[in-house]
Amino acid sequence: MYTFRSGETQFGHGQNGILDVPSTRNNTYPVSPVAVYRSKVLKVAKVDERVNKAVASANRAANAARVITVKVVQKQMDNNHNNNNAV
Repeated sequence: MYTFRSGETQFGHGQNGILDVPSTRNNTYPVSPVAVYRSKVLKVAKVDERVNKAVASANRAANAARVITVKVVQKQMDNNHNNNNAV
């Protein structure tokens, strides 16, 4: 009987340090909880980056709208001022 660090227990014969029976461990997923945590942190970091880019784009659009609004108001004030002086 063999017990691995992960707590998995196997019965069988070994040859050169390798068990003859196939392992029941699923190797498609990270075994280490640290690896699982790290992959989740990386996903969160990517989401944070996307959110920051979206916020920055929204801020640029809002600033552009403010600039256009100020220019329109200034133009209207100039036109009103010129019309009042022409009379």
